[in-house]
Amino acid sequence: MNAFNSIYDSVMSAHAAGDYAAALRAAREGHEQLSAERVRTWYWQACLLSLLGDPEGAIAALQAGLDEGGWFNPDMLDLDPDLQAARGLHGLPPIRRECEERRKRRRLESRPECLVLSPSSALWDQQTLMVLHRRGDSARHFADRWGALVDEGWTLVVPQSSQPWDSAGWCWDDVDRAHREVRAHLEDCRIRRGLDLSRLVIAGASQGAPLAAEIAQEAGLPWLCVIPSFPSGYDAARLAGVPRHTRGAFITGENDPSNAHTRHIIDALQAAGASIATRTMTGVGHELPHDLARHASDALKTIDLG
Repeated sequence: MNAFNSIYDSVMSAHAAGDYAAALRAAREGHEQLSAERVRTWYWQACLLSLLGDPEGAIAALQAGLDEGGWFNPDMLDLDPDLQAARGLHGLPPIRRECEERRKRRRLESRPECLVLSPSSALWDQQTLMVLHRRGDSARHFADRWGALVDEGWTLVVPQSSQPWDSAGWCWDDVDRAHREVRAHLEDCRIRRGLDLSRLVIAGASQGAPLAAEIAQEAGLPWLCVIPSFPSGYDAARLAGVPRHTRGAFITGENDPSNAHTRHIIDALQAAGASIATRTMTGVGHELPHDLARHASDALKTIDLG
């Protein structure tokens, strides 16, 4: 696991346990190890300082991130409950305005990208896994979570959205744009990279999960949803409309608060005659465990590639 993902997991684990002091220590230690992702460690420190009763320190951390050239998601500055104490200070509105201006500029400049990781040996039965990242993730860090599958003979295709989340991450918030970009990556796989789409599975995690299922469904391909985050009111008929083509699997976290909604989606698909496999990760919430590739490998074995 790369340094960023290791630090992220340490901070989030301590945060989930309510040990904000330990999470702050992990964020500060990680801050010294990272360079391009320091906007994240500044944000984590701001959230944790706010939770620990130091809203002035939280504002100072956010300002430091801006001073280094980064920017934070403006919507999270408005809505993140961890920053509630800091929102009462006069220093936050100008930070938010500057973040909004930087986001606007980044939106004009950004383009979709794609990372491809292939097995070193040609002596394998070609099979390809396209993985769609979470909200706020990047192709490089997301690919690291799945990398062990390359050793099992999978080619990993990892698109990166053109929609900026903050200065270090990306999202799929504009769903129509996301569909266009992923379809273009699929076409690129077929024409320029020569990958066999009949041996391809589309996977996604959290925000990327419903997108993966929808794109795969349109193309008649199997899919894998990991800790899926389906929007409230999501109509499962979008996936169950062509049950003869619906071949998929769900990997959920035992403690994921999204599970009730996900269960509704699974039940609707199975009632429509879809071939759906499910797997639950014990002790996991709405996060990606360090052994995600092992869970994914087991789940992929349950999917009929046709």
